[in-house]
Amino acid sequence: MKNFFSSLLQTCVLGTLFAAALPFTSQGQAVSVRDINNYLKKRDDGKNVSLFHRTELSYGITFGSGALNLNDRFRDPDNSFIINGTSRSTTFNYRSTSGYVGCYFPLSYIGPKSALVLNTGLYAVGNVWQLGNLSLDGSSTSTYESADIFFGAALGVDYIFGGEATVSKDDKFTFRAGAGMMPYFSVGQLADGSNNYAKVGVKPYIKAEIGFFAGVEWKLKGMAILGSRTIYDVKTGDYNLNDSDYYYSMNFKISPTYTVGIAVFPFSFGWQSDKW
Repeated sequence: MKNFFSSLLQTCVLGTLFAAALPFTSQGQAVSVRDINNYLKKRDDGKNVSLFHRTELSYGITFGSGALNLNDRFRDPDNSFIINGTSRSTTFNYRSTSGYVGCYFPLSYIGPKSALVLNTGLYAVGNVWQLGNLSLDGSSTSTYESADIFFGAALGVDYIFGGEATVSKDDKFTFRAGAGMMPYFSVGQLADGSNNYAKVGVKPYIKAEIGFFAGVEWKLKGMAILGSRTIYDVKTGDYNLNDSDYYYSMNFKISPTYTVGIAVFPFSFGWQSDKW
């Protein structure tokens, strides 16, 4: 039964394309039987291309902004009923380097040159933030930095048009866009070692990419990891000073991060050359 429907589909497609191609035969623009057979075969076997042919390596620049809020409260030494305090807020921008390795698995071919795929990959970035003075004492001049390493596992669905869908050297252009979720693990500390952390979580992401084939497949890509991420939320003492004589808090949060970079498919030299 499967062979019957495959033969019927092939006959219908061939007939339709033959009829459409008749006006152009004098210009040599007819679609050949080989092209259609090649397309049907690749679609039937799911384009069972080696995993290496769909593997990419990427180097990027990650950037974003952060906000640091400091606050303390204490009782007046001359009158315990009076509570004094100071606060300070700082915002800053940062830039770091990142790397990505990933591959994709076809889910559905929705056209001769387009597909929906399952995107998987590992993303890593190392950050160093210059936080400045973490003390609210005006006479203090100490400055601090915070280091952070972020590991994420991207899992999402992408739409691909062009070479990465057909895995063909003849399709020189690729457009790709997608979205998904990124479970992550991050570790970090203040430079003086006074505060360390290790966290896990999940962040959504979106991305868009443009590719071109020149010996191998190259891509320019952009990605945004959405949602803010709290790095430190440190509190010492009691805010109302009922159980302590002093209260101090430090809250450090970064906004959504953005990555732009260049990627290469190192094994795409093994892609086939197919006209379909």
